[in-house]
Amino acid sequence: MNALIMALDAIKEKKGRSFLTMLGIIIGVTAVLVLVALVSGYNADITAYYEKLGVNKVNVSVTWYDTSRAVDVMDTLYDYGNGELKDLVLGVSPSLTTTLPMKYRTATLDTGSIYFGSDQFAACNNYVLENGRDLSRYDVENRSHVCVLGAYVAQSLFQYADPIGQTVYLGGVPFEVVGTYYQKDGGTEESMDDMVSIPYSMARSLMSTDHLTGFTVKVDKSDNVDTVIRRLETVLDETIDSSVGTYRLEDGNSAMSESTEETTSMSVVLGGIAGIALLVGGIGIMNIMLVTVTERTREIGIKKSIGAPRREIVTQFLVEAAILSAMGGVIGIALGYLLSLILGKAMYDLILFPSALVSAGAFAFSVVIGIVFGIYPAAKASNLQPVDALRAD
Repeated sequence: MNALIMALDAIKEKKGRSFLTMLGIIIGVTAVLVLVALVSGYNADITAYYEKLGVNKVNVSVTWYDTSRAVDVMDTLYDYGNGELKDLVLGVSPSLTTTLPMKYRTATLDTGSIYFGSDQFAACNNYVLENGRDLSRYDVENRSHVCVLGAYVAQSLFQYADPIGQTVYLGGVPFEVVGTYYQKDGGTEESMDDMVSIPYSMARSLMSTDHLTGFTVKVDKSDNVDTVIRRLETVLDETIDSSVGTYRLEDGNSAMSESTEETTSMSVVLGGIAGIALLVGGIGIMNIMLVTVTERTREIGIKKSIGAPRREIVTQFLVEAAILSAMGGVIGIALGYLLSLILGKAMYDLILFPSALVSAGAFAFSVVIGIVFGIYPAAKASNLQPVDALRAD
């Protein structure tokens, strides 16, 4: 307790120098907390993006060597997905898209995406019907000129009017609006809400496409993705002659997993950089403590002359170094929380706070840094002899 009181008195006596000494620790702890919080925010942002796209998908792509002998893969996948795989699969739809001008009376949009989908398009792409009805199997089979509008398109073309039953022109071709989707991506231009879905059987009319080559199979849960991939491989091997074409299956969750791994690696690198800042702060503490030893040579010599053990001298200087570090850690944690909140809101529109575990770890590490870098000055002080008090005059 006596060592603690003396250490606090020494810090109070040199307030300005003590603060400058703590600055390295403050910067290091702040950097650790802010970087960890921002990486966490980035990871949450990426995860939210993929969830909007829809997770648990199997993406199927087909390449034809001889289009004259190509087969209808969509029908095969649809029948198989809704037949033998119905307990594992929630939907099957093409993944064909294009951009065409959209017009309703005097309102026109040039940036929206046209999706050619099946009656299971919404399930495959994480859209939820808000009004009207969705595409139906009947629409696909009869090449019906019907469409379902994304939230941004519905708002931009119709404002507050009811779009159901109205006619919009997609690339100059009339389509009846039969439904609208809920907003899922901010409802802005070029977002996932800036879209229209139409029956995929209209692809030939609007894009002169005879063969679909991309498909999405929506799986009920991630645990079943590998099983669905294996079973799709079996049916596609039987459907596509290797001399006519080839296919590729991709786990739609792999991109999200890769992004998570990248952010983990980034966390390690940024944490290492912040750790270097803490080490620099520790060197600053050691430097100041060595100066303190020189300044207090008389005091130390007198203590030794009246019988103070080395342990007491070492403890006093280590406690002082630890307190400097701990105070820097506390200030750094406070700044880290404040900057994390500000930057999280500005960059990701999220309220970000460093976790309690990270904060506790940063504080503990800062104290350890102070003790480690205080050992040499403390040892030097304890080695001073009573005669040094006389030399200090």
